[in-house]
Amino acid sequence: MGCCCGCKLCCCVLLVAAVFIAASLGLFSAFFPYPSHASCRVNWVFGKSCTTVKTKLIEQMKAWEHDDCSTKQQCGYEYLGEDGNVIRGLHRTPLLKFEDKLNFTMNANGGNCHVTAVSVSGLSYAVIDFGTNYCNLRNLVIGSGLDENDRYYKENSTNSVCTMYSIAHCNLYT
Repeated sequence: MGCCCGCKLCCCVLLVAAVFIAASLGLFSAFFPYPSHASCRVNWVFGKSCTTVKTKLIEQMKAWEHDDCSTKQQCGYEYLGEDGNVIRGLHRTPLLKFEDKLNFTMNANGGNCHVTAVSVSGLSYAVIDFGTNYCNLRNLVIGSGLDENDRYYKENSTNSVCTMYSIAHCNLYT
C-alpha cells in the first residue's frame, strides 16, 4: 500500500494524526487498557490508625534506602518527607536507576486508614513498565507487614489506573 505520490513522510504524518485522533476520541483505551504514562494508583484500607500506617511506611522506605540491590527491588527507596497526611518518596530501579515518584495519602475513616498510593515513572517516554510502579508501592506495604493479620485489609486498583496491574509479578522484584 502506497501513499499519494509515494511520499513516505505523508504516510507517517497521516499515521501520527490518526493516533492523535484516536487518543482524543478515547478510542485508544479499547486497544491499550493502561494509563498513557507508566504509573499506578492503588487504594488500600488498613484496620490500623493512619499514624501507625504512616510510621510503618516511612520506616520501610528508610530501611530500603541503601543501594545494595542483591535483594532486587528492596533497595533504592528514598524518603522525601511528608506534608500533613501525605508521604513522599522515590524509588530507583536497581539495574538502570530509573526514578519513580511515590506518594501515599492517608485518611482516617471509622477506625480504619484509607490510603491512596501513587507511583509515576520519571521517564517522559515511559508507557509500559511491566508492573514496576505497582510493585514500588506494594513492596513497601508487604515489607512493612501492613497486610499481615489485618481482617480489614483491602486493595483496589485496575489496569486503567495502574500500568499492567493484572499481570504484575512483584515476587520477581522482592
